[in-house]
Amino acid sequence: MTKTQKLRDKQIRHALTTACESIKHSYPGFAYLTHTIDFKNETKSLKVKCYFADDTAYHESETHLNQITDIITAELGKINLPITAKQISFLVD
Repeated sequence: MTKTQKLRDKQIRHALTTACESIKHSYPGFAYLTHTIDFKNETKSLKVKCYFADDTAYHESETHLNQITDIITAELGKINLPITAKQISFLVD
């Protein structure tokens, strides 16, 4: 990993950590999120997986998935990394 890629990885992790903490605060039952990315093609390869603690938490938050997506999109937008809704998935841990 090059220095530039390490710096970019740090920016992405920071943005997603901020988004995760915000989501956890607003939506009880949200557990965590993870991501994968290929730095050679950031915008197309970025995938974010959001996990809820259980089925009940997921179902209670289903009506708010667009707001959760907006939080993630906004944080990544701050570092000039666009993401589409289809690159974000929601799962139960």
